[in-house]
Amino acid sequence: MKKIIEIIFYLTVISSCAGNDFINVDCERGNCTAERADQNERLGSEGEQLVLSEADIDLDISNDFPYPDKGQSFLKEGEIPRPKKIFSSTGSEIVEIRRLGEIYWIYSESLPSKTWPLIKDYLSSGFDLIEESPDAGIIKSTIGGSDEQLNIRLEHGIKNNSSEIYLSDKENQTSDISFFNEMASFIQENLPGYQGNSIAAQSLNLNKKARIVYVRKEIGIEFKLSFERTWSALSRALERTEYIVVDRNRDLRYIQLDIEEDAEGFFNFFGSNETDQKVDYELTFTKIGDNTLLEFKKLSDIDVSVNELVDKINENLS
Repeated sequence: MKKIIEIIFYLTVISSCAGNDFINVDCERGNCTAERADQNERLGSEGEQLVLSEADIDLDISNDFPYPDKGQSFLKEGEIPRPKKIFSSTGSEIVEIRRLGEIYWIYSESLPSKTWPLIKDYLSSGFDLIEESPDAGIIKSTIGGSDEQLNIRLEHGIKNNSSEIYLSDKENQTSDISFFNEMASFIQENLPGYQGNSIAAQSLNLNKKARIVYVRKEIGIEFKLSFERTWSALSRALERTEYIVVDRNRDLRYIQLDIEEDAEGFFNFFGSNETDQKVDYELTFTKIGDNTLLEFKKLSDIDVSVNELVDKINENLS
């Protein structure tokens, strides 16, 4: 019975292979082997070789991107051309040059991850990059192929969604004010409608210079700034409110406020005697290492809470 099954199997294999023109079957002593022939041999006898004339392969070439003709340059030798405008748009975001003592910086109401590609676009004309570190916010470049350097440090500003740009030379001294003017003008011109956003610089968005903290269960603001810079920023923020500064002492590091914005009414326009004004809150500054802590002490029964006061100041910090 076993022999019959083997014979039937061999016959089946032989019959299936025999029907294929590309299979050679050899059977010897009951063992069959199949070998596939070269299939490409059949291509030599199928049709004639296709021959194309030169007229058939002649292509119509369209020069859609021609090189521009070399024109006359009106730039003086060694002069750095101004960066071209990237987007045409109306309106403007707040971009300012600010100063504290001998320190200058550019303030821009945009996240650092959005400001970073704008700075790179500015440097694309007339500057050679030496080094860049998006996570640290550092760019080093040379000006027009010379040895003069323009080094840039980008940081998150005091206000949410803002940036601060510091420019310095090779000796880490503040760069000439002309560089601040040119870069600030470029950013202000291109910022409205700008869609660029650097993934590599996303970490800079988290390094905020002001954060809410709790000291002895009371709310406060910690600034990653020196006392001088914090005092200046807070004074500027209070000027944007209608709160009345009753007293301030920079040496003793406090500011006293009258929160009732219209307390003096019409006569507040001409000034008033500070001794007649009540004090609702006292703001005190404390140095903690390189940082500054701002605390709020309520001195009256006014309905304005500490949280409301902090929110108002936060809205006007910059």
